[in-house]
Amino acid sequence: MTGRPPMSKKSLLKCFFLKTYFSIDSLRKLVRILQRFRCFQRACGLSEVPHLSTFSRAAKWFREQGFPVFHAQLLKDLEVRYPKIVLIDSTALRSSLYDSQAK
Repeated sequence: MTGRPPMSKKSLLKCFFLKTYFSIDSLRKLVRILQRFRCFQRACGLSEVPHLSTFSRAAKWFREQGFPVFHAQLLKDLEVRYPKIVLIDSTALRSSLYDSQAK
C-alpha cells in the first residue's frame, strides 16, 4: 500500500458541515481554522488536519457521488416512497395581441 491511509468520509463530512455552518468561504480557510482551533478538529474526529487536496477531492466526491448515495439511503431509512401522481396544469394562456410577438 502506498500513500496516506484514506480519511474517514464521516469526518470529512463533519468538516464540510462546519464550513457551511460558519460560512467559511474557501477550503484553505477551513484548513487554517481546523489547524488553529483544535476543538473543531476534535469535534470532526480528526487526529490531524488533512491536506487541502484531500478536502478538494472529498468535495468533488461528495458532489458527484456522495450526496446522491446519502439521499438514497436516507429515503430508504425513512421508508419514503414516491407516490405515482400526475399533475396537469390547465391554466388558460392568453395569446399575444399580435402573433409576431408570440414566441
